Amino acid sequence: MKLFISDLDFTLLNTDGDLPKSSALRLNRLIETGVHFTIATARATPSIKHLMEGVNLKLPIIELNGAIIRDLNTDHILDHKGLGLTDAARAFDCFQEVGLIPYVSGLKDDQTPLYFPELKNNGMQWFHDEKIIRQDPRLTELPANIFARPIVASVPTSSSATAPMTQDNPFLDDVLCFVYLGTKEEIFTIKNLIEEKLPHLLITLYPNHYIGGWEIVISAAEANKGFAIKSLLGHIEQRHNLGIKETTAFGDSSNDLEMLRSVNTPIAVANATTEIKAHAHEIIGHHSEEAVLSYIEALHA
Repeated sequence: MKLFISDLDFTLLNTDGDLPKSSALRLNRLIETGVHFTIATARATPSIKHLMEGVNLKLPIIELNGAIIRDLNTDHILDHKGLGLTDAARAFDCFQEVGLIPYVSGLKDDQTPLYFPELKNNGMQWFHDEKIIRQDPRLTELPANIFARPIVASVPTSSSATAPMTQDNPFLDDVLCFVYLGTKEEIFTIKNLIEEKLPHLLITLYPNHYIGGWEIVISAAEANKGFAIKSLLGHIEQRHNLGIKETTAFGDSSNDLEMLRSVNTPIAVANATTEIKAHAHEIIGHHSEEAVLSYIEALHA
């Protein structure tokens, strides 16, 4: 049994970052006739739901570059890979050390708040505006004390002595990733500092083709699409009683690399980076030509 997994931006979506109606219709026809399909994207649930409205995605999805496996129909998070609050605080300190404040993508209960800082450049403003357009309910202004030291209070014990009690972080249970958009110089400055002080974290960076400039994402080492596919397959087998034997993935940029390495058939679209093409078994048409759907249709036929 085969599973097809596609990235969204510059892979399944068009050049405007949308899913054309023709693509939605073709995708629904494939799913209705028995094709097992899902997505693996850097985007989060609100944006995914907006883009994939009308598409009958039955299987769990991979979001935030692999930090979350989610049942999109129930909104339930099936698995997540976070930084942990200690490493998150240290990484946040690194940003502050070079005068930058990132977006903080967090986890609190079953919610994924997206804390935004003061928006000081076009890239950070664009990222915020895109969420507003998509009516993303996660947006929350970044608290000044989001990584403040835990509050310690005195709690009476059975004796006359007191015992310390640590209060949980009121904003976060975990941090899924940090995101910053800026100049190439800013991006590589924070990259070098994170590599020096927290070498075990995953750093993903790439040029932003929508607004210009560069983007960097800091996450846990296992928060990538390759690790996520292993978890995804387990949930598909348990929840949908499907034994997937073959996997095919479609991608275009550096955050797709581990995904392509982890599947049986890695496919690059024509507009993919040189690195991605080098790891692909096949290079298909341009993302603007709905090449992913044409490839699946040809196989399914």
